[in-house]
Amino acid sequence: MSNSKWIWLGAGGLALAVGVPYVINFNRLSAELETVTKISIYKVRLDGLELKIDVILKNPTKGSITLKYPFVKMLSEGKVFATSEVRDQDITLKEFNQATLPPIFINLSWLNMATTFPALLKKIRNNEPVAIQARTITTINGNIPYSKEESIIIGK
Repeated sequence: MSNSKWIWLGAGGLALAVGVPYVINFNRLSAELETVTKISIYKVRLDGLELKIDVILKNPTKGSITLKYPFVKMLSEGKVFATSEVRDQDITLKEFNQATLPPIFINLSWLNMATTFPALLKKIRNNEPVAIQARTITTINGNIPYSKEESIIIGK
């Protein structure tokens, strides 16, 4: 074999030796990242209501990670009834640390809820507990997708 083949073979082996643990570590970060999402009715107005979403990001691993600002979808009976805005903002979580994000506010109009989710609106108006699903979506270190769905009870 010529010297250039040995050099390429050595470079490939080095890339595997460095790259495989790197990818395994990032997959572990995705599996270990924890999000806690809390949703509450913040204001009731004549034109609708305003929901307040609090998101806590927790990094229980040894590696520091960078996340995109999370996007939150709220679902009732499998259908999306509200979403947060999309922000191109990075959040850095150092190892063994957590971050509480500023609250996210979402406005829901009475008319829209009455036409698309009448059962949900009825429970809210009767001050009954409402079960919804919140799906938190983000990206870890620019290329690893992360999504978590939680069942949340709003109200009593």
